[in-house]
Amino acid sequence: MSHIRTRLMGSVTFNDLKLKWNRITLQFIGKAGLDIQAPVSALPRELAQDETRSTMRLDSTMSLCKIEKELIFTGEKVIEFGLHLPATLPPSIKAKHAYVEYTLVANFSAGTFFKKYRIQRSVTLCRHYLPSPSAMIPCIEYNNAREWFEWSAEVPKAVAIEASEVVIALRWSVEKELVEVDRIELALEEVETYRFSTKSGVHNLPPMISRFPATTYDPPAYSGNSETHFIRTPLPISTPVHKVARPVRSHHFDPFLDISHRLRLVIHFTANPTLRAEPVTLEYPIIVTNYPADQDSPMPAVVGGDEAVCVDFDLPEYTPRYEQIVTDTSSEASAAER
Repeated sequence: MSHIRTRLMGSVTFNDLKLKWNRITLQFIGKAGLDIQAPVSALPRELAQDETRSTMRLDSTMSLCKIEKELIFTGEKVIEFGLHLPATLPPSIKAKHAYVEYTLVANFSAGTFFKKYRIQRSVTLCRHYLPSPSAMIPCIEYNNAREWFEWSAEVPKAVAIEASEVVIALRWSVEKELVEVDRIELALEEVETYRFSTKSGVHNLPPMISRFPATTYDPPAYSGNSETHFIRTPLPISTPVHKVARPVRSHHFDPFLDISHRLRLVIHFTANPTLRAEPVTLEYPIIVTNYPADQDSPMPAVVGGDEAVCVDFDLPEYTPRYEQIVTDTSSEASAAER
């Protein structure tokens, strides 16, 4: 996408210009890792050979990139540089069982005998699916019917964490002689899926689902079938004033970890002695992301106008096929005791 910046900008400062610097080599190194106790029942047969144990440790690391660039010392105190990064690199993350980290290493050689110096700095790589608050987020319309109940929902394809809430538009039609809508519950769920690769291919472990607190919407009395109801649920985010134990994370995809989100909509009906109306549960995918650091204006996420920016949310457009990536360190599987 045109609004993605794939350059790492920086500068090197020389505090001692009396030294005769010979060569400065920059290395940008990316690495991903996995360390998890996986249930044996979820592993392929080639790994789950010992049936006497319930879990097995999966420990693996993978090299994501290694980019080098040499700088020429011309006697200036500061040398600015830029490194071109592949657009397929996943963002930095430190999860419970996986990580993606990047490091910038600068190797210096100075003096007649080429005395070597080394400086290492951590780099945080971010990925944003919304370039700015002026991004125009498209919606997907879902329509369906179930016996005496028909509904239509408009769900945004993405939401910015800075918006602090998710809003969907819902319309429905029921046979009021039988039942009426009593209340609607909307909640955000975070799906955390770990994966690993073997000779037979890529395998996913059972997903870990975290459901955030739901909000309840009570329809107004005597609402018609043609009315549009806006259902909202907040995004759990931490601020300097308000801290939450489990804040929502943005969408993530790397060789070992996939973090996605979905909305869980539960529609409850009034009690009827002649009809037992079970609640209708609906799930809709949504991308949770944030704005770049220089876009600090908390404007509404869905706006129009001449300056609106259309964004393509086809995922994952930046992700290579992990079947084609060869791990630097072979997966090490060691069984854990029951």
